[in-house]
Amino acid sequence: MAERNRERHEAGELSDRQKLILREIVDFHIKNGEPVGSRALTNIGGKSYSSATIRNEMAALEDGGYLESLHTSSGRVPTEMGYRFYVDWLRERYQVTKRELDAINSVAATRRAELDKILESATKLVSAMTNYTALSITPRRTSVMAEHYETVYLGEKSLLIVVMLGEDTMRTVRVYSQIPLTREAVTRLSEVLNKYAAGVVAEDINLPTIMRMEAEMEEYGTLIAPIIKKIYEAMTEDVGGEVKIEGVNNLLQYPEYSDVDSVKDLLSIFERRDDIVKLAAGASSDDVNVYIGKENAVDSHGSSSIVMRTVKRDGEVVGAIAIIGPRRMDYSRVMELLDLLAGNVSSAVSKNPRLLPRADEDGGELEEKNDTEA
Repeated sequence: MAERNRERHEAGELSDRQKLILREIVDFHIKNGEPVGSRALTNIGGKSYSSATIRNEMAALEDGGYLESLHTSSGRVPTEMGYRFYVDWLRERYQVTKRELDAINSVAATRRAELDKILESATKLVSAMTNYTALSITPRRTSVMAEHYETVYLGEKSLLIVVMLGEDTMRTVRVYSQIPLTREAVTRLSEVLNKYAAGVVAEDINLPTIMRMEAEMEEYGTLIAPIIKKIYEAMTEDVGGEVKIEGVNNLLQYPEYSDVDSVKDLLSIFERRDDIVKLAAGASSDDVNVYIGKENAVDSHGSSSIVMRTVKRDGEVVGAIAIIGPRRMDYSRVMELLDLLAGNVSSAVSKNPRLLPRADEDGGELEEKNDTEA
């Protein structure tokens, strides 16, 4: 949606003066939350204009769909299209302060932490910094690849299988045996699993593969089928797909959410977590994503905007951080802080972190670890 709007509303559609006036109106409305009249705009960009000139240009912007009048006698406010044009073409880059940079760097400074923990810390920070609601999102994966297996002998009747799904993600499967186990048999099982079931997704462990594994396990071949079933369940259960929310109360101070109906609309957004996960899954992984009003399916009422940035680990998207606020949110500041924060987290969770601007200290490599016992 945002890309289509970008193609439809090129910067050359407006005159330089109209661009200045539109930017001034959006900046004023973001700051004050009030409709903007022509008298507030007589001095723009160091140039003085008459009220009549400003009114004519505002009328042209309204005819073009960039502004709207809430009431006959009031000033004008930006439309969804006006905000989109502002975000794509008019906003000035926000200059991050040293205090903000120090706070962002502190999130990624912990030497060893789980991915969901650092995302949670980052979400709390950006919510406090922007005074909006923040979300941490982990994508849903319904099937993953087992990279390696380790087996642990627990006694004659049971063993533990550790399934390594990635560098920092694992599942544990406990197996009870009807026949007495030996340490040698458990060691052999590890070798067989790594030979036939490592480096493949669960769906590729088929019947011929199972039969070959049973043959190699000889008298312990009856263990293979129930073990593969449990491994399959562990590998195909939902991984991620979670949305954690911070700072919902921050939005209640904005007049856009001052009545009961608007609060209900806001809360309905947070209830649509599957839609939020889908939005993150479709987001560009190379840029800050901005969804204004009805540009996203999460907010059917169009009163809120979502700014989102994905988090990568060694090039793979492993999560996202998002901000939800009124349509008149401070886009320049939110986009810059979110871009810097997500980049910093991505660096921290990667094996080869890129050099980031740091005020005091360097961050460390983080790991994600999920244990599930079957």
